[in-house]
Amino acid sequence: MTWWKRCSDRLEDEIQTHIYFETQENIEAGMSPEEARHAAMRKFGNVLVAKDQSRDVWGWVWLERLLQDMRYALRGFRKNPGFTAVALLSLMLGIGTSIALFSVVYGVLIAPYPYAKPNEIWAPAVVGPNDQVGFWHQYPLREMVEMQKLPAFADVMATIPKSVVMTGGTNPEGFYGVYLTGNAFNFIGVKPLIGRTIQPFDIPLGGEPNPVVVLTYQFWQRYFSGDPHALGKKITLNDVPYAIIGVMPPRFGWWTNEAFWLPLPLNLADDTSVNVIMRLRPGITKQVAEQQLQQLNVRLAAERPQEFPKGQLRTVLLNYMDITQASGEMKSSLHLLFAAVGLLLLIACVNVANLQLARTTTRAREIAMRLAIGAGRGRLVRQLLTESVMLSVLGGVMGVLFAIAATRTITILIPPDYVPNEARITINGYVLLFSLAVSMLTGILFGLAPALRSSRPDLVETLKDGGNGATGSSRAQAMRNWLVVAEISLSVVLLAGASLAIRNFTRLLNADLGFQPERVLRMGVTLSPKQYTTFEQRNLFDQNLLASVMVIPGVEAAALGNGGMPYSGWESSYAIDGRKPLSDDRKIVASLISEKYPQTMGIPLKRGREFTETEIENVSHVALINESAAKLWPAGVDPVGGHLRLDALEKPLKPPVLMHAGDNSDLMIVGVIGDTKNGGVGDATRPAIYLPYTMIAPPDRQIIVRTTGAPLAMVNAAREKVRELDKGVPLTRPVMLDEVLGQETQQPRFNMALFSSFAALGLTLAAIGIYSVISYTVTQRVHEIGVRMALGAKRGDILKLVLLMVAKVAGLGLMIGLCGSILLERVVRFEIFAKTPFDFASLVAVVLTLSAVALLAAWMPASKAGNLDPVTALRHEA
Repeated sequence: MTWWKRCSDRLEDEIQTHIYFETQENIEAGMSPEEARHAAMRKFGNVLVAKDQSRDVWGWVWLERLLQDMRYALRGFRKNPGFTAVALLSLMLGIGTSIALFSVVYGVLIAPYPYAKPNEIWAPAVVGPNDQVGFWHQYPLREMVEMQKLPAFADVMATIPKSVVMTGGTNPEGFYGVYLTGNAFNFIGVKPLIGRTIQPFDIPLGGEPNPVVVLTYQFWQRYFSGDPHALGKKITLNDVPYAIIGVMPPRFGWWTNEAFWLPLPLNLADDTSVNVIMRLRPGITKQVAEQQLQQLNVRLAAERPQEFPKGQLRTVLLNYMDITQASGEMKSSLHLLFAAVGLLLLIACVNVANLQLARTTTRAREIAMRLAIGAGRGRLVRQLLTESVMLSVLGGVMGVLFAIAATRTITILIPPDYVPNEARITINGYVLLFSLAVSMLTGILFGLAPALRSSRPDLVETLKDGGNGATGSSRAQAMRNWLVVAEISLSVVLLAGASLAIRNFTRLLNADLGFQPERVLRMGVTLSPKQYTTFEQRNLFDQNLLASVMVIPGVEAAALGNGGMPYSGWESSYAIDGRKPLSDDRKIVASLISEKYPQTMGIPLKRGREFTETEIENVSHVALINESAAKLWPAGVDPVGGHLRLDALEKPLKPPVLMHAGDNSDLMIVGVIGDTKNGGVGDATRPAIYLPYTMIAPPDRQIIVRTTGAPLAMVNAAREKVRELDKGVPLTRPVMLDEVLGQETQQPRFNMALFSSFAALGLTLAAIGIYSVISYTVTQRVHEIGVRMALGAKRGDILKLVLLMVAKVAGLGLMIGLCGSILLERVVRFEIFAKTPFDFASLVAVVLTLSAVALLAAWMPASKAGNLDPVTALRHEA
């Protein structure tokens, strides 16, 4: 600042020189030295204004003034510690929660993947004329090769997860290994941590690929303790030794973060479908690529009509960012929660704006005096805005510290199955930039109205002894009341959102499942397709396993089925007694079960009978249906004894799944069991049919066990039974059904926890705002209250006066907030909580809660007003 001081000294010398010469001329004209000096000063004008105008020409005066305003603001904060503490607390909560949730939004929605340009990855979807666009279409490898020839695509890769058994250790272990084409890692664009990745030369066309494997970071740490010398070592997968050629970074988790990646054989005669994604050539639009792929799909549909939708098909390219875990329910939830945080930040801004308005009352004379001696209105607004922005930045710094802790809490609450496994939620540089922007905008937002209002006082009235000025006027009081109305309205909307989230969560907790998940354990077994090559071998193993598990002490019942129980099965079209359903879109869910499945799951038999052991062993064409499926029959017709043709049984199954030779699709219904939740706890029950598990023999089975004691205590005994049958078969993923069902409530629990937290913070800020405004109002009306008490008003009358004022403000805020809440319920229920009914009682609870908070916040200043001594109050400045 030496240069600045030299310029200021030079300016002072020039002004004094000018005044000196003017004074000398006046003296020569006959004036006395004192008169000459006064005349020169009058002619020159205001010296301070002249200095300001000269400094404006220099260009850097704003920096000096900014530093002056900042020093002045800090002195003001120190003089008003109560105001500063409450304002910083409000800003810390509002800005801190915004930063914390933005860090989640950035990590989950904006940048969830470490891939190269993930927003330029596309996946093909093929839909019928009346179908909605869903997940992408799967193609055999030979059709993927056809796609690679299309001029619109720069690169095309394929992925398919498969069950893989790792042997060679103490116990065999099952994994979902991810098979990739040779160009996959180059397509994704992530380099390995050590070693190399699978390359095209590892997979010769039509031949066996090189037995190489790339490990995830977790697998490397778990089985090799992070030893870099693991490169070159071999692990046995599906009875084949694979050489470890690389390890991927910790954040990389393409389709798995706990297993490994294997080369996908390019056998063009294989009908196994794979998941295909592509990148477009530079300059090629999505529409052009869709047109080219549409032509290919039309030709393929003519060759394989059973694999494509019926009717006029339509090809759509889906952006990868819109179809992964970064989209869907979590995306909608985060958007909604971010809007809730925006409301919370607005409440904090309104709260601080109200505090600023009240504070400027004590500065009314100061501001009026500065205006009277020549300060410009813009200069005052800049100073007041500087104070607001400084306060907001300090609140932002505290908010970052608060956000660090809040982000850790939110990360713990986030359901892992709803976010990409590569997502990393941290306070990074982008989040800090967001926090700076929010802090600056917040300071301007809550500081602009008070600054503009305070810079237009009534100078005559304010400079009078006891004058109210601008900030003490009825208009200023009305503004403060409207700010409280806004706080209460926003708080009502937040509480209504929290109420909706709580109701959705309790609805899922209280849902009728149709089965009894208590003390039920689910485990998986994976047979090697190379060792168990026939249908009979697999079924024999499954039958022996079931018989062995049944004799374990503590096992009450056991059953076999296909993967995913209780939400298991595949959809198929059907025909009842030879009659097709009225719509081709009608589907039924088919599942494979053993004879004791209803008893093991606790599903009641409604009519007919269950499977017999003989029917299971002989692969009889019998079936059970649920009550929803029974309604597919005409009214008055008993489905028991009827027949249903399942179209899925008419199609040849793709290896490694095997089917009984000579099977047909006609099934006789022998019984009806109760409806169960077969698509999710929150979803309606779909029509379902249950077949003997021996009809189809996949390499993967699941066994469920109902126990008399702790279910997990059965795992080692069950694993020993599997080892007795085959030491190379792993027992995988043991989990209790209670835990499976608990995963269904993770997302609603997350919504409920955050909404409730935001609502509680909003309620707290609203209470602070109400308290501060009522306290200020009581202080301003002390003289009036003294007059009323001197004229005979009782303590109860004063309490009534203050509380009635609060009731008017709170009532208006509640009415506006209720209108917003009803609108919110309609929008949010459509987006996320579609199955949660409207509940008027919950809105009544919201109103009562906020009313109680408003009255409690107003009670202390109201009591203080009622206890005033009339003599002391009358001596207060009017």
